[in-house]
Amino acid sequence: MTFPLITLVTLAAVALFFVRRRAKPSPKAAVEVLVSMAIEGSINAGFGIPMTEEEVELERQYNEEIMKLLESRIVTSGFFRPEKIPDLMAKLRGASIPFGRTNTRVVFDGDAILTVEEKRALGLNTRMKYSKTFVEYFDPSAFKTIEPKATLECMHVDAFHRVSRKKELLSLKKLGFVKQVKIHGDCERIKRFKKIHRIEEVPELPLPGCNSPFCACWFEAILPNDVRRLGTEIIARRDLRKELSASSERETHEH
Repeated sequence: MTFPLITLVTLAAVALFFVRRRAKPSPKAAVEVLVSMAIEGSINAGFGIPMTEEEVELERQYNEEIMKLLESRIVTSGFFRPEKIPDLMAKLRGASIPFGRTNTRVVFDGDAILTVEEKRALGLNTRMKYSKTFVEYFDPSAFKTIEPKATLECMHVDAFHRVSRKKELLSLKKLGFVKQVKIHGDCERIKRFKKIHRIEEVPELPLPGCNSPFCACWFEAILPNDVRRLGTEIIARRDLRKELSASSERETHEH
């Protein structure tokens, strides 16, 4: 049995739930917590588990790891003006918040917008909107081979995915009862690669040799049969309670 990304995140929340109580989660206890959270709608409400100061600080560290990885890619790409990189990174860091989404577009804005003639002279797409402030981050020669907005966004998303996959894998290992992980993805490299791995042997993503603009591969936890059966039993009990409650309400209205 495999679980999609939203459930992986939920499982991570379960792990945090038990870590705070300094207790190793048994499969039964973990699944009961997981299903109970789903029943009460806690998944859509942020799992109902407030983040601790330590968790917020850890998320800030993950964000900084993303920024450092992104900055390294920017520097080595040769697309950007070296003297402009500190200002570019300052804006991206300023828009990075714990548990938030990547925000590359914050650096697209600017008061002065390039005219059609200016974009044509630089070799830019004349149908796209570019601010002079954004364009000045780049070495003009780079526009011969790249579209600047898409290039920077792909770099940012790639850095985010690299750090996020590492964080997800660490969360799965902390659960204790996830023994196998399946890798999913659409790139040619992953299609030719072994899909299911023991949790101790899962490779980091992206795989070596991947030529995608950014890695969109992801992990699925393969749960043991006893954990799966327990989850099915809990869901069946939930459905029975709902039906009994609905039946009781109908009888009350009829009388």
